Amino acid sequence: MTEWLQKEDLNRDIITVSGNLFRKFGFKKTTVEDIAREIGRRKSSLYYYYKSKEDIFEAVVYEEMQRFFRLIQRSLEHSKSSKQKLVLFCKAQFQHLASLCNLNGALKDENQDIPCVITPIKNKFDTAQLELVRKILQEGIEKQEFKEMTASEIDAFAYIIVSSFRGIESPLVTNTQEPDLDSRISFIVEMMVEGIGRPRKNLPSA
Repeated sequence: MTEWLQKEDLNRDIITVSGNLFRKFGFKKTTVEDIAREIGRRKSSLYYYYKSKEDIFEAVVYEEMQRFFRLIQRSLEHSKSSKQKLVLFCKAQFQHLASLCNLNGALKDENQDIPCVITPIKNKFDTAQLELVRKILQEGIEKQEFKEMTASEIDAFAYIIVSSFRGIESPLVTNTQEPDLDSRISFIVEMMVEGIGRPRKNLPSA
């Protein structure tokens, strides 16, 4: 049991240290030797867990995405309305994207060299997000917070919400000085949510 815990601790150290080095120096310039040296281990001990630097990078990106889902699940637990859940999801997604872009920012000139690592993880992550947004939308319809939508309309709107953040990723990576981006995101999210809200019933005239 103790040996297993030690292995788990070392694996966490590898992911944490590797993430810091990738952010600081980029994917190309960071070597397995650098990671091992930072942890205080021999390079051969890292190969027990990962076959290559690409595998280590994949683990780092995957952990970032897992962290997002832990964050959003905690936020949604305390949300009373579906609208609030949708707003929190979008804002948490933006915060996560900004964090992930800190990693991608160091790699912006190298992305063409590692698409085989990033793309499958992003695809898996997008699928999980779509399912989560679908559940929020369905819940909002059942509670009569949102307009009635068919299954295909729910799928389409969920896709719009998730994919809209992809358009934000490039400015975040290339221009970290974008002014007041958080408030712009908040405005866009509010407009999207209001668009599917049920119209208020008119009060009877006096």
